[in-house]
Order: sequence, then structure tokens, then C-alpha cells
Amino acid sequence: MKPFLRLFGLAILIGLGVVILRALRQQRDSGSFEVGATTMSSSGETRRGISPELLNILADPGDKGPVELMTDGSGKEWLVNRRNGFRYPIEDGIPIMLLEEGEKHKDESLVQS
Repeated sequence: MKPFLRLFGLAILIGLGVVILRALRQQRDSGSFEVGATTMSSSGETRRGISPELLNILADPGDKGPVELMTDGSGKEWLVNRRNGFRYPIEDGIPIMLLEEGEKHKDESLVQS
């Protein structure tokens, strides 16, 4: 009788572990920050855009204000802070939101008074 109870308890623990793993995997797969659609650039590269949900919560790391999405003449996407002219590059759908990057790509013509 004891071996049967031990096997039964072990089966319950394994089943519980499987249920927990499935729940964690489902939570991870249904994340709130979906990557935007994949697009084909003029040079034949596939690129990913930023999802609108992510764009709504992104903020400039310096002044914590909102940023907007812009595309330059070459098709490269940027997150722009119009209060100080900082531009943050987007590489493969991932925004590089570092102050050093914003200062490096600063464009005074983007500043709104």
C-alpha cells in the first residue's frame, strides 16, 4: 500500500508541475508588448516596427516626456523628443533609449518652441 501512495503522490506532484509550467509559458507567450509587424525595406532587409502599446509608454530618459516615432529619408526609424531634439535609433524593432545615443543623434531642427 505504501508504494502505491508514494507513486500516487509523485504523480500528483508531476501533474502540478506540468500545470504550473503551462501557465508560465502561456503568460510569457501572451505578453503585452507585442513586436510590431515585420516590413521589407528597400534594400531587401526585413525590419520590425514598434508596437503602438509600447510606443504609448516609452518616455525620453532625460526629461521623462513622451517621444514620437519618425522615419527619415533613408527609411530608418527614430524615436524623437521634440523638446530637446534628441533622436533615439530603433534597431530591429528595439528602441535604443540611452541618453548618450540621443545626444549623439541630436537634431536642432526637430525642436519645437
